[in-house]
Amino acid sequence: MRLLVQTGLCLVVLWFGLLGAGPVTEDQGEAASELAHAGLASEVAAAAGRSAEGPAVHQEEGAGSPILADQLVNYSAEEAKTAAAKPTVYLTFDDGPSEKTKEVLAILKREGVKGTFFMLGKEVKQYPDIARQVVKEGHAIGNHTYDHVYKELYSSFSAFAKQVMDTDDEIYKVTGIRTNLLRAPGGTFGNFDQGYYDALAKAGYIVNDWNVDSGDSTRVGVPAQEIINTVKGSRLSSKVVVLMHDSSIHGESVKALPEVIDFFKNKGYQFAVLTDQVKPIQFRLSPSMKWKRPKVTAAETLTLVQYTARTRTTLPRQNTQSLIIHAGGEDIPFAPQDYRMLNGTIDVPLRQLSLGLHGIIRLDMASGVVEAMVNNQSASWTAAEVGGSGTSLPSRIMVPLRETLQRFHFGISRITVTEGKREIWVEPSSV
Repeated sequence: MRLLVQTGLCLVVLWFGLLGAGPVTEDQGEAASELAHAGLASEVAAAAGRSAEGPAVHQEEGAGSPILADQLVNYSAEEAKTAAAKPTVYLTFDDGPSEKTKEVLAILKREGVKGTFFMLGKEVKQYPDIARQVVKEGHAIGNHTYDHVYKELYSSFSAFAKQVMDTDDEIYKVTGIRTNLLRAPGGTFGNFDQGYYDALAKAGYIVNDWNVDSGDSTRVGVPAQEIINTVKGSRLSSKVVVLMHDSSIHGESVKALPEVIDFFKNKGYQFAVLTDQVKPIQFRLSPSMKWKRPKVTAAETLTLVQYTARTRTTLPRQNTQSLIIHAGGEDIPFAPQDYRMLNGTIDVPLRQLSLGLHGIIRLDMASGVVEAMVNNQSASWTAAEVGGSGTSLPSRIMVPLRETLQRFHFGISRITVTEGKREIWVEPSSV
């Protein structure tokens, strides 16, 4: 009953908010889609009905259980309808980007699968084009700190937070994305105390561990077949987060990936990316820490909180889907990086929308006003309304989709969302 209520609440939120987110490896190794974000009301309601019986847990006993055999699988309301239909696997890749990432991307594209890439800041700086390719192809990005050096990261929270902020800035500079997904190098067990968890949570970061370790980083050069066998021998549940790596030294992981994907497909799993709507897998706190360090201070926490408050005032949601607006037989396409979701609202470039609807756009640089004429309706925005200041208009003018369509006297007649595509049908309204 509780799950049904949660799913029903999720339905209401989704329906009203739809239009409105390196090669350094430790010797000891890493461990000793939003598939259906929203859709037609009938589809979500059907999923809610199925969820009343609860998700069927798909589980097999195996030798290679993850670091925490007692890790419970928890679902957010967002995930309830998805889990009711099929078990879900989240493929995650740490330590990139690198040249190997391009090979991983090619495999994922061929298999029709999306993944989540936890990136090192220094590797993003070295391989900016590959980081951009990850976003362009609809995958999710997470923060994996700047250089992965344990003794620095876990010597003090201020050191850890600095690496997180530096990586956050590098990812944003290269991709335009501000991600709040975070994975601790080596995982949190034995590395995080409660202070780390609390400070990161206050700053809005979502810490993600895993519950299936591929074993590809237990030592250098783990053979592909061993990686495959480890995954196949792992204990599975209806929500699986797989740890793999895509740094320059993980060529064997690339070789293993196709068979890992086939394994989960044959088991009936669907693939999705981690988002801020997916409740994270987190290891329990270790009774003893691997590191001697001072407790996290209020000042250290405040520094990180102020950073995220400053940088996330215009935080776009990571899009993993293209957007297509269908209007009178014409299609207006938007790549995932061409639009953004913020607080439940879709923002699109005004120029692209206006021209796609056979309208015109005019910029008054002297007064700082942009005007568009579509469907014989005129609408204008000041610089301040579109993210500028004074009379200075931003180089890319973003406007809320639903509100702008209404100003042009267009109504929305239909919405569908699939794993890789969000489609909206619009038509002139009589009002």
